[in-house]
Parts: sequence; C-alpha cells; structure tokens
Amino acid sequence: MKKRYFVILFVIGLIALSFVPFISPVRPFIQLPGEVWPGTQDWPFFGTVLGGMTNTFASALVAWLVVIILAVSLRAGSRTADEVPTGFYNFFEMVIDAAYKFAENIAGPKVKDFFPWFMSFLLIILVTNWMGLIPGWDSIGFWEHKPHFYAEKEIRLIDDGLAVAEVEGEGEVEKYVSDLEARYGVEVHLENGELSHESEEEILHVLEEEFNADNKGDLRVNGLLLRADKNADSTAAVETDEEGRLVGYNDQAADWTIVPIFRPGATDLNYTLAFAVIAMVMVQYYGFKYLGARSYLSKFFPFIGKGFGQEVAKNPIKAIDPVVGLLELISEISKIISFAFRLLGNLFAGMVLLFVMAFLLPIANLAFFGLEFFVGLIQAAVFGLLMLIFMVSATTSHHGDEEHH
Repeated sequence: MKKRYFVILFVIGLIALSFVPFISPVRPFIQLPGEVWPGTQDWPFFGTVLGGMTNTFASALVAWLVVIILAVSLRAGSRTADEVPTGFYNFFEMVIDAAYKFAENIAGPKVKDFFPWFMSFLLIILVTNWMGLIPGWDSIGFWEHKPHFYAEKEIRLIDDGLAVAEVEGEGEVEKYVSDLEARYGVEVHLENGELSHESEEEILHVLEEEFNADNKGDLRVNGLLLRADKNADSTAAVETDEEGRLVGYNDQAADWTIVPIFRPGATDLNYTLAFAVIAMVMVQYYGFKYLGARSYLSKFFPFIGKGFGQEVAKNPIKAIDPVVGLLELISEISKIISFAFRLLGNLFAGMVLLFVMAFLLPIANLAFFGLEFFVGLIQAAVFGLLMLIFMVSATTSHHGDEEHH
C-alpha cells in the first residue's frame, strides 16, 4: 500500500509541474557541443589544450570509473565465489556468459580476440547512456548569464579576426580595427596583436547589452531558475558603476541558464568519434593480423594480390575489381562517420526529447524515460555488434578462406 501511495503522489507531482506556473519547468537551453564548466578555462591541460573541462568529458570519466570499479569488484568476487554463485556476481556472470555465446555465434573461434573489445565497448557506452536518465544528471549545474556567455564567444571571434587580418598583410589590421570602432562605438586599442583589456571590457559591455535585449533566458531568483514570462524584466540584468563598467548581474533578470555538471557523453561528437576511430583501428589491426598485409590490402587494391593478372586473363570481368576495391576503401572510412553519428544522433535526440517533454508535459516523461532506457541499451548493443561484424568481415579473405598468422 505504501508503495502505491508513493507512486500516486509522484504522478500527482508531475501533473502539478505541468499546470502550476510557479514551479513549472524552465525552457531547456540545448546546444550540441558539450558545455564548458565556468572557471575551468585556466586549468592546466584542460584549459590550455581542451579549452576547459566539458560536462560530457566529465560524464565520460565517471562512466569509465564506474566500469573499472565494476570490473575490479567482479574480479575480486571471482576469487571467492561459491560453487553456486548468487546475488550481483551471479547476475553479471549470466550477462557475460550470454554475451559471450552471442558473440561466439558470430565470430566463431576468433571470439577470444574480439570479445574483450565487444564487451568493453558495450559496457562503457551503456553506462554512459543510462547515466543520462539519473534525475538531476543533466539539470544540476553552474549558473551562466547568457548575454555574458554570448558576448565572450563574440570576443573570441574578434580575436580570431585580428589574427587573420595580421596574416593577410599590411593595413588589414588597421582596417579591421576601424570596422570594430564603427561597429561598437568605442575606441579600440591592441596589445600583442589582441584587444587590450580595456577595449575588451568596453566591447563586452556593448555586446552584453545587445544580447540582453533579446531576453531569451529564464529568471534567476535566489537559488532557483524559474520560467520567465513575456513581461520579465531584462533591463536590470547588467549592473554597472558610474563610469558604465560591468560590476555584476541582477538576479531578477530573464537571462539565465544552467550549465549542467554532467551531460551524457554520447551527446558529444568528440566522444562518439573517439569510439568510432578506436573501433575501426582495431578492425584494421585484426585484418592485418589474420590475413597478413598483402592479402588484407588486396581487398582494396586487388592488383597487388597473387595471380591477379592471370585471373583477369581468364575472366576479363575481374578488371573492374580495382574499382570495387576503391569503393570498399571508401566504405571502410565511411564506417567511422556512420558509427559516430548513429550513436550521437540517437542519444542527443533522446536528451532533447526528454527536455522538451519535461517543459511541455512533465508527466509524459514517465513513458519516455522507459523508451530512452531501451534506446540506450539498443544503441550500445548495436555499436558493439557492428564492430564485431566488421572484425569478422576484415579477417575473412575475399576468396572466402581464412589465413592465420
């Protein structure tokens, strides 16, 4: 009975989120690249090399940590397992055994080489996908003032424009600076080929006022982010001193959003592309290992294979094999793109779907959470399965026989 009442209260709460204006969900702020944690741009390595710690990278690190802890705990359990294992270890043993038999049906004897990659990719991607379904995973984070965020992006573009103008030749920098002064109505000074600190602050202030006029964000009230209505006051968003310099932001302004601390790693192309590249590199490695360099490369360049000239003499249609091989090579490269964008598209679309439904009708997310649970599982399984199939295909010669070295 108690559980039933808890579920009923939970559903009533979701319905209330849909119709009570004060607690209704805020408008989601969605962007494709992973967001950078504010203040991490100056961190060693992360700031200088990566431009700051992104929430998708942080999520990927947590996923790796979870999988490593899982592997270590299961390894320890295997040493002390009873004759008839029970509990969590027994469940995972059944999962691994089922996955191994499934992979063995596809790969045959070569499963011993391929299975570690298949299972590792499956687990890491699955954990990363399912983490996005934890309540608060991509909705708890850092405050971000959107006009300031957009203004900083524009400042970086201006610095890039100055660098390009300097490369183009004499007089281009002066022309570019003149255009900036006309555009922003301030006197622009340079230091070491970049905007001086004073000029940057003045342009930043102008840009913030322009972006602030759009009033696209939500209201920040103390520790809450509330949905802003059409009449929300945005004129007081930026606080300045007597000389017009920026001193802070007014919380009662409809220009705020939240940068999530974590966001599902697979919603970032960098994450999916990294897995795709690793997968296809290993596909090529096993192709060379099982067939040898000449035999494997003859799939793409048939004319280097043994007896190619004799085969063409016997069957002239074989003369088109180099063209087919070239298409095979293009197909091999395109698999990286296919891998990366299939996983990215499905997971990013799922995240957007949950955001939008939470904004429109929160109670509908009860159904969509279940859907995304299975989407996360299916996409991880599809990624591992395709990699396994490509490995099997790469280790089978174009004549249908296999060579082992």
